[in-house]
Amino acid sequence: MLSLLGFIIILGPLVIVHEFGHYVFARLFGVKAEVFSVGFGPKLWKRQCGETELRVSAIPLGGYVKLLGEDRDAELSPEEQKRALHRQAPWKRFLIFFGGPLFNFLLAIVVFMMILAIGEPKVANVVGRVVQGSAAEKAGFRSGDEILSVNGKPIKGFEEILTVVNESPGKPVQFELKHPGASETVSISATPTAESGFTLYGELTRVGEIDGLYVNPRAAVIGISDPSSPAAKAGLTTGDLITAIDDKPVGSWEQLEAIYSAAPVGATLKFKIKKVKTSALVEAAFVKPADSLLSLGDVLGLRSSELFVEKPVAQSPAENAGVQAGDRLIGIGDKHVQSFFELKDRVQKSGETEGKIRLLFERGGKTQAITITPTATPVRDPLLKKTTQYTIGVVPMLLLSEPATFVERVWNPFALVYQGTERVVTFTWRNLVSIRKMFTGDVSVATLGGPIMIGKIAGESLSRGLTAFLATMAILSIGLGVLNILPVPVLDGGHLLLLAIETVRGKPLTIRTMEIIQLVGLSLILLLMIVVIKNDIARLSYF
Repeated sequence: MLSLLGFIIILGPLVIVHEFGHYVFARLFGVKAEVFSVGFGPKLWKRQCGETELRVSAIPLGGYVKLLGEDRDAELSPEEQKRALHRQAPWKRFLIFFGGPLFNFLLAIVVFMMILAIGEPKVANVVGRVVQGSAAEKAGFRSGDEILSVNGKPIKGFEEILTVVNESPGKPVQFELKHPGASETVSISATPTAESGFTLYGELTRVGEIDGLYVNPRAAVIGISDPSSPAAKAGLTTGDLITAIDDKPVGSWEQLEAIYSAAPVGATLKFKIKKVKTSALVEAAFVKPADSLLSLGDVLGLRSSELFVEKPVAQSPAENAGVQAGDRLIGIGDKHVQSFFELKDRVQKSGETEGKIRLLFERGGKTQAITITPTATPVRDPLLKKTTQYTIGVVPMLLLSEPATFVERVWNPFALVYQGTERVVTFTWRNLVSIRKMFTGDVSVATLGGPIMIGKIAGESLSRGLTAFLATMAILSIGLGVLNILPVPVLDGGHLLLLAIETVRGKPLTIRTMEIIQLVGLSLILLLMIVVIKNDIARLSYF
């Protein structure tokens, strides 16, 4: 339902703006607009507005403006001929045809300006989490690090960090950063591993990734698997949320670990906890032991809920093997895992190589092992190629906290116009390059999406807030503009191409030739619709 609502809310204005562009230039040059329709097919609603009939039609996949003179066979009076489209000077017809895409580009500029003026939330240059024993930890990263520069270039947002890392598979990357609470900066080097990924244009390539480096910290939700632990004896249960330690607010598990690590040996730490079942606030006090190398889990029995099972999926291999809610997943085979992401990777690799896994888990303070045959599910990758996904069927209690963010605003009107236009030019160029790469075979047509994919993207943007919704609208408006300037008959670009041919010949093409060209263009559009709808269907989880 949200996808349908998003599709209507976004596509409706884009179609209206596009057709209004044609309408404005037609009226400017005195060409009569007979019909202004949003949608195709049977009329659902109509109203006469001056000499133009306004319509809403049944098929919401576009719209049209019917101009006097589009049908060259129609008999027109001398007065009507002056207002007919085909009787206008070539430069006037050019602007009428180009008016639709032009207004889509102008709308995108205005929307981007609105986003910049409202304030664009961005993820800050702060590391949310570094997984214990990962490549990120070995390189010197710590949870909460503020990354100041990458390869000598100052950065503000985490997206800039990911861009450099993605573009540097197998190449050392230099980071200048501040550890939490430190006043001095440190320099470290990390070499991203090469993983399968995609370029901006959808080409399959190798991208860099630093294992164990995440932007989102974990929520400070606890898991307790040993009933004899101090935490369990204090009345804490799996799912409780730690809100503060010694009156210091706790926003994430990583922050909790940092506060515990910084506390002196022998200190009494007062925890404030929100109970999962009653939402009541309770307190518990624990003494930090002399062995400061031991973790919260080893000392107090307090662990992140990340690897605890919220519930096994009904009739899944995990449930059939006896896995229960509250179990703590420890590892696969003889190797312990430190994150749920690592657990998923090991299940996948074991499924691919052995067809079964040996799952280690803790229940009631005792470690147990069972052998599970994972479910093999056929899925499709972004290029719609069939692959197999191996799962055991557990729902984890992995809850993430929001990353550190900042809001970037631009109020200077000249800067707004410049940056809004710059973004439209950038996205337009990327669209054109992607289309060229599809013709050369560098990018698969499987990356194309149709109405179902547009609806899904639009629906997701609605749930992410105003700026995400506006950004989606701007990008789709650019895409609509680019699509319509392609030199394909039936589209605006096709009309521009025929106008150019007419200008070079000094006379219009014959009606028969025009009919053939229009038929070819319509066939190409229908073929494109078949391809994108086929792609949409292939992406649905139940196909």
